[in-house]
Amino acid sequence: MENSSAVRTVYDFPVAGHLCTDGAVRYTRLARRPGSVQTQGECPHCHITFQYRKPLRSNVRHFGEHGATLS
Repeated sequence: MENSSAVRTVYDFPVAGHLCTDGAVRYTRLARRPGSVQTQGECPHCHITFQYRKPLRSNVRHFGEHGATLS
């Protein structure tokens, strides 16, 4: 079952792990290609493209020993 048009957004860098179509856990190295803005990689077995997106900073207040702070 090849799905060459599938693109998944991942928040892990530099390697994204996934459950491949054959049931094995595989790891795909992410890299920025020349001329590309996005950091991405493709699994050679199932041909799914993984695109890295940097996580956003949390807006939740955290309470610690020094009072409330933004994380």
